Amino acid sequence: MIQTDDQMLLAQQCINNLITVLLEARKVHSLQDYMRMAEPILLEVQQREQEILEYLTGELEHPVAS
Repeated sequence: MIQTDDQMLLAQQCINNLITVLLEARKVHSLQDYMRMAEPILLEVQQREQEILEYLTGELEHPVAS
């Protein structure tokens, strides 16, 4: 569960790293092998993206003074 901006940025970096791995894997693996190895990685990407969305749509801990 993401609780800070720094954690959100780290999750975003992790997603980018996982996507880079998938892009490189597509170049060297057959479609069948790629799909088999990509499935758990894609699930991880989806989970982290969901956590980011939940963090960004959640209440601010320290609301901006108006």
